[in-house]
Amino acid sequence: MTLTVYSISGAPRGWRVLLALEFKQLSYDLHYLEGSKGEHQAAEFRLLNPHGKVPVIVSDGIARRESLALLGWLDRKFSERPLFGTSASEGARIWETTTLFSDYLTEATNSITSPVFNGDDTPPAANSEEAKALEYACDLLKIEYALLEDVLGTNTFLCGDKPSAADAVVYPDLARIMRAQQTKPEFMRAIGLSTIDAQFPTLGRWCRQIQGLPGFENTYPPHWRAAVAA
Repeated sequence: MTLTVYSISGAPRGWRVLLALEFKQLSYDLHYLEGSKGEHQAAEFRLLNPHGKVPVIVSDGIARRESLALLGWLDRKFSERPLFGTSASEGARIWETTTLFSDYLTEATNSITSPVFNGDDTPPAANSEEAKALEYACDLLKIEYALLEDVLGTNTFLCGDKPSAADAVVYPDLARIMRAQQTKPEFMRAIGLSTIDAQFPTLGRWCRQIQGLPGFENTYPPHWRAAVAA
């Protein structure tokens, strides 16, 4: 069976699926759409997803959508190296962790990365509405990071000693914040978010653990790598 994956470089929900595929050591053909050219909104792609969203996996002529649904489908279709555990209790824990951070962590991350990456590199003026909004977003993010560290504890991965759907969902959001810390360090320090190791060392260790997994480099956003090379 050929799995054809459609995503956009750096799109967090698409990245979730790529990580899951690598965790399960599955082969796939990857097609990156160019978001800046609106390729995800083209009529041809809308035949695969009427909402013009990524990711999409096409197999046996059927287009499947929505990142969490795709993780569940991959796990039922390919049982080896499960993403949701091998027992009801383990599955419940992984699903709870996955959906918890899929909602709250992503919301907090978006509230920060949107003004950081779309702005002019200048932190908002003190006491401005923009500054207050960013301060609130940073507080929310730090709450999520502290909760993640508590969930991790001494585990290698979020829900045990093997990567799961929870790891695939959480990592892309942390990666976007780390990307901002790498490319906009002064801005990020100004809003109180320095390097992840300085503030959340357990999460920093976990990130390196994910980055060291076989196949991780296959999921890394090409445009991030190209920017470094340039």
